[in-house]
Amino acid sequence: MADKTPEEQADEIALELIQSAEKTHAKKLKISTIGGISFFKLGNLYALPSEIGRLIELLELDISFNNIFDLPDELWQLTNLISLDISANPINQLPAGIGHLTNLERLNISGTSIASLPKEILRLKKLTTLDVQDTKLSIPPEISQKIYEPQKILNYYFSIINQKKTLIAKQLNETKLLFVGQGAVGKTSIICRLLHNNYKIDEPKTEGIWISKGETSDDIQLNIWDFGGQEIMHATHQFFLTKRSLYVLVLDSRLSQEENRAEYWLKIIQSFGGESPVLLVGNKIDQHPLDIDRTGLQKKYPNIVGILETSAATGAGIEELKAAITEQVNRLPHVRDLLPETWFTVKTKLEELGRQSNFITHDKYLDLCAENEVTDEISQLTLIGFLHDLGVVLHFQDDPRLEALGILNPQWVTNGVYKILNSQPLFKNKGVLTVAMLDEILNLPEYPRNKRLFIVDMMKKFELCYDIESDKTFLVPDLLPKDALSTGSWDDTLAFLYEYPVLPSSVMTRFIVRINSHIEGNQVWRSGVVLKIGEPISGRVNHAMLRADLEDKKISINIGGPEHTRRDTLAIIRHQLDEIHASIKGLNPKRKIPVPGQPGIEPLDYEYLLELERDDIPICHAFNGQRNIKIDVKQLLNGIESEDVRRMTYINISGSISGSVVVGDDNTVEGGI
Repeated sequence: MADKTPEEQADEIALELIQSAEKTHAKKLKISTIGGISFFKLGNLYALPSEIGRLIELLELDISFNNIFDLPDELWQLTNLISLDISANPINQLPAGIGHLTNLERLNISGTSIASLPKEILRLKKLTTLDVQDTKLSIPPEISQKIYEPQKILNYYFSIINQKKTLIAKQLNETKLLFVGQGAVGKTSIICRLLHNNYKIDEPKTEGIWISKGETSDDIQLNIWDFGGQEIMHATHQFFLTKRSLYVLVLDSRLSQEENRAEYWLKIIQSFGGESPVLLVGNKIDQHPLDIDRTGLQKKYPNIVGILETSAATGAGIEELKAAITEQVNRLPHVRDLLPETWFTVKTKLEELGRQSNFITHDKYLDLCAENEVTDEISQLTLIGFLHDLGVVLHFQDDPRLEALGILNPQWVTNGVYKILNSQPLFKNKGVLTVAMLDEILNLPEYPRNKRLFIVDMMKKFELCYDIESDKTFLVPDLLPKDALSTGSWDDTLAFLYEYPVLPSSVMTRFIVRINSHIEGNQVWRSGVVLKIGEPISGRVNHAMLRADLEDKKISINIGGPEHTRRDTLAIIRHQLDEIHASIKGLNPKRKIPVPGQPGIEPLDYEYLLELERDDIPICHAFNGQRNIKIDVKQLLNGIESEDVRRMTYINISGSISGSVVVGDDNTVEGGI
């Protein structure tokens, strides 16, 4: 194949795979670059050979992650297909022929350029899975994420199509604009300049979150959220850092990039805001020009769409910031989506109610929808999800404790949480919150007694507190003492380490909340905890200590007790931490293994050790400050987890070798391009 172009090579491999599948009567065929290690470049397959139509016995076809623009008519002859994956291809049209695949149960078109669905897709009555995410279809995430409810996705899509035809839909023209950054950088002052062109030299600091309204020069409404920069409120911000929004990260131009914690905030935005665009604004340029690594930051964080300089004090740069906001808002997906006019009626009435009350029951919301002809369940749930993302209301339909109450005034929640987290009596009580203290802290007309526990339930949902005594006494880890407790010696223990690009304080807080039933006595402080895990009756009890170092951005784990159960204890701890990591997009900590008895050796990278073992390299060398030490790779890994567990890890990180034809035990033909 050496004298052939990559495209020709890809075509030959695809044809070879199809021919192999035909000869072996394969039930599954995969022609994909995903997970492959190949000398072919990603996406060299531009067309699916027409010979695909011969595979009439095929049940599953995966052609994802190629560069296919059009699907051949012969594909629709495969009427026995139950699974079709065409994701991550530049396909811009799903042909009407899809309607012939009436046995299809799973269809994945995510990551394509498909902008419309043919009505013939409604013939697929057996569909149980439909993935349309990251396409050009006008389907909001609240709907497209319901991949296991294909009928709801299709009902929504075709109902909007019908309403467009009857001219009773209108554009959304609204989005959320979020200002974040350290305290005292001038976020509120910039907002005042943008909205009213005024400046107060003694502008009070934002306590918690402040919400205001504005609009762009072309009349797109902005729901503006001003986030206080106090450290203790950062964990609370996760309630409201949403996708489909525009972020403005404000820096103090008098301070360094590190002092502004620019990368910390960019990671936080990336984690909770996804790929939302970010305008980076250096404020106070009347006192000092902005001095940061612009090229480096934009290369590392491609969602930075502009870097501007302003002075809220003098008004310099404010008009340029206005123009940048207008430009970026117009580029946001879904900002001009067509929505049923009845939805706008419900939205307007909810906003009117919000001027009189802070909350609405879910039943009353459903009544309001019914009164305004929003009667089907999917529309009701989608609408409340839209309004939640826009910052108009707060509603958590995935939590039974919170679902019954919708919040018409989001500041009611944020102010309530802020008052709890900044309570001096609670701080003096080392984070232990009683109902009596809660009644004292929230003893205000806007927080009636029967609604105060709702604020605590919100904090529980986001793992800011946990029950000590059910619905009577709670612990807020963020208010625990900072001083680490004396926990004795942890020499000769099993050790494991996570190193982070940025370590939000909420990671340790959430871990403490999740694992609270295993805390040993009162051995817990703000950045650490001692755990007791195992079966006391059998005597198989392990003790574990975790410490978070926010400056060095790492969490260390030490486990003592019976050696034969230490790995099991570590697995429990890692599972909880890995779930937290997975919920914070882009966190991706490195896993490290300290070498027992060798404190002078830097902890070794876990993935690197796995690769050595997979490649049958038994020994690695490390320098301990004086000489090179030989380390038994398998022995070190065996101390952390079993070979069976590692075998699954190999599969997850390595993928399959591409460019080959493999007939699997399950009658599968698989290859990579």
